[in-house]
Amino acid sequence: MSKATEQKINQIYWTLFKKCFNNSSLAALSRGNKKQVKQAVLKLQSSKQFDDFAKKFSKELAKQGLNGTKGVWHKYYEAARASNYISLKMTYKEYEFNNLTAAAKHNFTMIKSIPNKFLEVLEHKYTSTLIEQVAKGSIGRMSFRRQLEQHGHKNAKLIARTESAKLQTAILEERATQLGSIAYIWLASNDRRTRASHKAMNGVVVFWRPEKEQPKLDNMQGNAGCFPNCRCSPQPIVDYDDLTKYSYQVYDYRSHKIITMTKQNLIKALEKGEL
Repeated sequence: MSKATEQKINQIYWTLFKKCFNNSSLAALSRGNKKQVKQAVLKLQSSKQFDDFAKKFSKELAKQGLNGTKGVWHKYYEAARASNYISLKMTYKEYEFNNLTAAAKHNFTMIKSIPNKFLEVLEHKYTSTLIEQVAKGSIGRMSFRRQLEQHGHKNAKLIARTESAKLQTAILEERATQLGSIAYIWLASNDRRTRASHKAMNGVVVFWRPEKEQPKLDNMQGNAGCFPNCRCSPQPIVDYDDLTKYSYQVYDYRSHKIITMTKQNLIKALEKGEL
């Protein structure tokens, strides 16, 4: 996903952050009063203005996310149609419209959930420590505000990076499954920054499944690229000819364990649509 998408999500987070953590609510929070921030979050969540804001930017992000790889997926679409790999009843225009609609829906849900992150900031130990320091006179209110905003910027970057990757995965899943893809191969970065649990997933075949059946790693759950600061990505299986090895490691969503399957048995499972 492009840096532009990550920057846009960062901008959205920061715009909403400033609406909830304004001068008045920050002054109250520095005295230990969290009520004003909570009220601002509830007011924002229930406003039509926020709904309109979320709809507008969800479409913008969807278009931005789809445009970068449109040419590649047009080729996949034509190849799938020409090979009769699946029966495509929709035109390419309809295919892209479905992708745009699904991506916009994903983004709308993501944007609408951002104010809940501000409630988490309120209960964070970092915030409590700052409030205690103000009460003790260790820091002034201006310093409190500056440090809380720095924490907000840090949160914004993490969320932007994570949500940008999630959007990429959501777009890939929608595009691939519409062309008949049942699974993908998990690709890890495999460097010193890569978590051990993610290194273990490198090259593993993962079926596109509902959220509760997605891989469980480090007490979290999701597809490749959907974990905080995750740099992994899914490589959709759209043609069985791409499976060239005798056997594959496969994530068994029923037991949440990695199993080994022969290529022949894997293809049978893919044709059936499940393990």
